[in-house]
Amino acid sequence: MAMTQEKGTATFETYAIKPQLMEFGKSSTRLARTDLLSVGVQVIASGGETNLHAHGGEDATWIVLGGKARFYTTNDEVVAELGKFEGLVIPREAPYWFESADDSENLVIMRIGASAQNEPKRRIDHTPRQFATQADDDGLTRAIRDVKYVEGKFFGE
Repeated sequence: MAMTQEKGTATFETYAIKPQLMEFGKSSTRLARTDLLSVGVQVIASGGETNLHAHGGEDATWIVLGGKARFYTTNDEVVAELGKFEGLVIPREAPYWFESADDSENLVIMRIGASAQNEPKRRIDHTPRQFATQADDDGLTRAIRDVKYVEGKFFGE
């Protein structure tokens, strides 16, 4: 649904935040990106389904759009419990994982990442991943999970 438009030397890109809701599982959708910035949204039906990890070469902020999130760092120490329209900045190389903290509704959470100049982007796993993985277009690995979407139901509609 993204639309790009050239204006001078810059490219403008629009996007909508309307991911499909889920009965179970987790989905991740890239909404837009440049060479320095990435924007994505995740939907998590329950739990966290991730491992303690960090991102090298990229700082990020997470913003809860629906549901509740709980973020952890090393030794499962809680660093933040976030509700709707609350966010957290995670500096590059800081270990974290997060989970949905409300089983009554999907966690819908937006991630905006900013690349550090002259540093390669990479994922640093501190604990083993819980799911099989595959490489995406960037060469970054993503977890493969069982998911079930709610037919015809999208966030924001």
